[in-house]
Amino acid sequence: MSLPFQIDPQAGVPIYQQVIEQLKRAISLGIYQVGEPIPTIREMALHLQVNPNTVAKGVRELEREGLLVTKVGKGSFVSEQALEQSTSDRDQKGQTLTRQYAKDMCWLGYQEQESVDLLRQNWESRDD
Repeated sequence: MSLPFQIDPQAGVPIYQQVIEQLKRAISLGIYQVGEPIPTIREMALHLQVNPNTVAKGVRELEREGLLVTKVGKGSFVSEQALEQSTSDRDQKGQTLTRQYAKDMCWLGYQEQESVDLLRQNWESRDD
């Protein structure tokens, strides 16, 4: 079994929050589709090498947010509203990041085109 995400214990972000963000990202990218099951808590915990309770906390939070629906004995499934909500979250984060990027680049004295050129260079040379 291969999961489309990894956890970074050094990131300074709680592991359960990383699980939440990674699952949201996987849903928004269509890796997990509406009505399909996500991996079990046990599978995720083994793959990520974390405590199952930590993964369960993340899954419970996604249930509370309405992105997942858990059926006893069958697992957790992507809800109907998950794609719309995760896409909205993604757009909101993108807006926040680009707003901060623009502020920082202005503060450093970059002109708009210089900033765009630098972003393009880094985009093309990024490590996915």
